[in-house]
Amino acid sequence: MKKILIRTISIKLDIGEHEATLQATQKAFNEAASWIASVCWEEGITNTNTAHHRVYGETRSHFGLGAQLAVCARAKAVEAIKATKARKSETCPQFGPHGSIRYDARTYRLLSLDRVSLNTLQGRAVCHLILGKRQHAMLIDRAWKIGGADLIWRRGTYYLNVTQNKEAPEATETSDTLGVDLGIVNLATDSEGESLSGAQVKAVRERYYKRRQILQKAGTRSAKRRLKQMSGREKRFQKNTNHVISKSLVHKATRTRKAIALEDLTGIRERTTGTFSPLSLHIA
Repeated sequence: MKKILIRTISIKLDIGEHEATLQATQKAFNEAASWIASVCWEEGITNTNTAHHRVYGETRSHFGLGAQLAVCARAKAVEAIKATKARKSETCPQFGPHGSIRYDARTYRLLSLDRVSLNTLQGRAVCHLILGKRQHAMLIDRAWKIGGADLIWRRGTYYLNVTQNKEAPEATETSDTLGVDLGIVNLATDSEGESLSGAQVKAVRERYYKRRQILQKAGTRSAKRRLKQMSGREKRFQKNTNHVISKSLVHKATRTRKAIALEDLTGIRERTTGTFSPLSLHIA
């Protein structure tokens, strides 16, 4: 069986006059998904087909969703239940009014490289895609097939997370390994002795930590607004740092035709003290 590679393109939307329609659809969709999750949780349903026959009709009549949006709400609920049970959690998943809307090939359509048509409670809503160079290049890459999408609301702005997929290349057999140890002083050190320092990350985190203390002490409305902004910036900085380091390691392993082996991270939190956590390494 062929392995599939999946990637996601997060695209900011200009929704124009459709804000009220998208909000209403988002609310109904997540109320439906929450209800479906509750029913399936109580009745022990995890099979997709069983869930469909159990909730489809009531989903459409109770929440006003079209046929395919009802199917997407069921898919979101069942996937959430499976993920929750895999974590051995005993809490039924629920979704707030600003939760994501799941779209498939029948409920959204890219009309061109700058517009998208989305299913809503009021019919189709056409929104403009605000594309950067990287998103544009990814969308027109013919090697990747466009799949489903999630409509995300984040701090008053809508984003469309479009998935793409393609067959994974055949794995190359190799007997050589590039070992990677993760840490704090040096975020990553490979078995060839090359280290990627964590000094910049530590300096940036210390600056944010001190700034947060000042703003939390102030406690004003503007201080709270600044805290939210800072939180997003810090997360983006760490994500970008992880991406740069991961890409560097993968490039080195590819060039030298070696497999990558990460250290055993069991108990890493217990072994680590202080304010700063080790690099979360993502290799894709």
